[in-house]
Parts: sequence; C-alpha cells; structure tokens
Amino acid sequence: MKVDEITKIPKVLGAGLATDDGFIIESKFIVGYDPEKFSSMAAQIMKRIKKCLNIEKTSAIFYASNSVFFVKNTEEGIFFVICKKDANIGLVKINIDRKT
Repeated sequence: MKVDEITKIPKVLGAGLATDDGFIIESKFIVGYDPEKFSSMAAQIMKRIKKCLNIEKTSAIFYASNSVFFVKNTEEGIFFVICKKDANIGLVKINIDRKT
C-alpha cells in the first residue's frame, strides 16, 4: 500500500493504514489532522460493519458537511482516507481500489 500516492491527489487531507485494533501501521496527513483519531475511527467502523452485516471484507464512504471519509478492509489492514468534499471523489475511489 502506498499512502504517499493517495495523498498526492489534490484535496486529499490524509491517508493511512491501521490494524484491526486501530493502531497506525502507516500514515501521512497534513498538519492539523490527527492520524491516531482517524485510525481508531476506521477500526471501530469496520468492527461494527463486520458485526452487523456479518461481512469480513468491506468498504464504506462517509460524507460530512465539508469532508469525505473512505475506509476499506484489506489484507494489509484497514486503509482509510479523508479528503475535502470538493475533491475528485471518483479519482480518489479509483486509486483506493487500485492500491488495495
């Protein structure tokens, strides 16, 4: 997984890879964003999806008022990306799917 490649996309604020427990394996974020917080949130989201839907490998996209949060379960861990809402979401998703 190349976190650096995803973060080169315009308006991507950060990306990372976390364990199932929410510990960071790799991350790159702009100043002002807490990668530990996002890795923990990504792990909790995946845990809930697995429990509720009984699915092992999954992904989700969450839209907020000014940002978008992507989370995807991979063989390497839980991959997550946060970007501005006006980012090229299609390009981000294509790159996430290609890299994971």
